[in-house]
Amino acid sequence: VRLMIVLALESSTQLGGVSIIKDGQVIASESSMRQQSHSEYLNAFVATCLERAGISLNDVDIFAVGQGPGSFTGIRVASNIGKSFSYIYKKPMVAIDSLVLLAAPVKTKLPVVSIINAYKNMVYFSCFDLSKGLEPTRQSGPIAIPVKDLSEYVSRDVLVIGDGFETYQEFFPNDLKDKLIRDSQYSDYPKPETLGLIAEIRARHGQTIEWNSFTPLYIRASEAEEN
Repeated sequence: VRLMIVLALESSTQLGGVSIIKDGQVIASESSMRQQSHSEYLNAFVATCLERAGISLNDVDIFAVGQGPGSFTGIRVASNIGKSFSYIYKKPMVAIDSLVLLAAPVKTKLPVVSIINAYKNMVYFSCFDLSKGLEPTRQSGPIAIPVKDLSEYVSRDVLVIGDGFETYQEFFPNDLKDKLIRDSQYSDYPKPETLGLIAEIRARHGQTIEWNSFTPLYIRASEAEEN
């Protein structure tokens, strides 16, 4: 199996970051929680990570991008950089759903619910049975739902992950709160390291796309369109 280098760019939520993966190992990573500044930082993070890894963009085999759902602007920042690199260096891309990135590191026998703050009392939602892989369970995502409807989608104990929990937990009814189990070892934000590691596996299985077939996972209309 030949050497593979992945450059991962994730900025769909408050955490924006870049990672370089080489043969299943994270060899460089940079991230920031300053959401307003993703567009300023991401290119600088790329430069820092390349220098730390001792490689150039030409050495990268796969450009991986978090495709959302999440912040419209954030999704655009990472995807525009990733698409540009993919086009210029003629290398394929891998795009991965942010809700999948939240669930991927989790080790549990419970169902896993990923919820990302979609603002205006809504969350992006997916539910996973990790014993069956990283595809959302039937009819459970990725979707945008009002926080008040969350109970309809959670009928038993689940491990919940994502910034939608901290944002809206005070509005959850008690019967829902009783079913939501938390584990502080897992990040509430999709991480570029996770993106890169999954992207390498998918690339080795031929699950790549060309830059011009990338589609962001917006789910909801933008604020301008909604208004």
